[in-house]
Amino acid sequence: MCLAKYKKLIPLGVIFLAAFAVFCKINYSDGDDAFFDSCVKSMSFLEYLKERYLTWTGRIGGETAIYVTFTLGIWFWRVANAFMVTMLPTLVFLIFKKIYPSDVGAKPTWSDLRPFLLTCAGFLLMDVVTFGHAAVWVNGSVFYTWAWVSALLCIYLTLDCFISGTDSTKKILASIPFGLFAVSSIEQIGFFLLAYFAGGIIFNKLQKRTVSSLLYVESSALLAVFAIVLAAPGNSLRIAAETETWFPAFKELSVGEHAFISAQWLLSSFANESKIFFALIWIAALLSAASKSKPVIVTAALFSAVALLPLAGITPLADMGINYIDPAVRPEVFPSLAQATPMNILAMIWWFAATAFTLFLIQKHLGAKGAILFIVAILCEAMMFFSPTIYASGERVFYVTDWILVFIILNLVSKIPSEKRKQIFFSLALILTILNEVTQASELLAKLNGN
Repeated sequence: MCLAKYKKLIPLGVIFLAAFAVFCKINYSDGDDAFFDSCVKSMSFLEYLKERYLTWTGRIGGETAIYVTFTLGIWFWRVANAFMVTMLPTLVFLIFKKIYPSDVGAKPTWSDLRPFLLTCAGFLLMDVVTFGHAAVWVNGSVFYTWAWVSALLCIYLTLDCFISGTDSTKKILASIPFGLFAVSSIEQIGFFLLAYFAGGIIFNKLQKRTVSSLLYVESSALLAVFAIVLAAPGNSLRIAAETETWFPAFKELSVGEHAFISAQWLLSSFANESKIFFALIWIAALLSAASKSKPVIVTAALFSAVALLPLAGITPLADMGINYIDPAVRPEVFPSLAQATPMNILAMIWWFAATAFTLFLIQKHLGAKGAILFIVAILCEAMMFFSPTIYASGERVFYVTDWILVFIILNLVSKIPSEKRKQIFFSLALILTILNEVTQASELLAKLNGN
């Protein structure tokens, strides 16, 4: 292989080494990590899986990876996780490239490299705790980052079959193990992967394209395994235990109360953890040729400005009334409509309008497929409606949604008509990336130092 081909791997090598350097400072936590480490030392593999499936969780794929990881030790995790963190944005970019092959030239240039760097910046644009809990915490990374990479590999291998209708038996067969691991690890990721297969089959049928019979087989297998995960006896026991530990009033909530706290939590995540992703969606739409309507331009600019105000410490329209909650500690007083101030209600209304406007923009620029993808991104978080750990699960539950938003942003950027406008967008994205890291620098340093 000539040297020119190796140059393409340089960015990947830089990401891997940077991630590995960070992970060399990471050790097992004294909570869940210590528990898993103790389990693998006291149980055989089959005993462990049986115990977890019957008494705690049906996530047999993730639990298998956990057992292997803690058996092989922290240095195995440091190398493997650096690889996974490198693969995640790479796969997101490669999937985007399959959909828009003309957006990246045959011979990579600096301009062509920008979309890849933007994809990698997804880690830096999210909340540092979201990234930490889903990619840096040992057991969190195995369940979220590794399962997400596996799902993306499954998508990458089968995407051509949906886009062009080609029947690649080898790729479909190769994708099945990755898909099975993904759907049996985290419910959010399993839901997303099943939505991908269902959407691919439905859209191909509507367009009267043939669909490989193997894709039907794979979809059925993934659905069956997902059902096995959801049907695990341990799930009900875990929900009962988590309810008593984290949210005793959960089972007594009325439908209205349940709907309110779920909407409040979801909109708060958009206003705080995902604000920059939303802003970049609006900015990309503003720079697109499709944005010719003055009301749309003004609305997008207004929503963008308000979303970014928290970077300057101005937070009234980002506060839904749950900012006092620490995911590591059970609240003494649980959120409710009665507790919400008029400003909290106004913030919720504002971000509901912002979310609806975002759906409108995405549909306008990317069509029905883009709108459905955005709805699926929302549903990946909205699944917490069913969980008593809605406040305790930590920011890692925003991880999947954030990466779907990154992919939507890449798609929107491909619609920007001129090189000059694209340069403006990438410059703004770089500025927001730096601001996001600067405003969270103290928290980042504290996490790296183990505080």
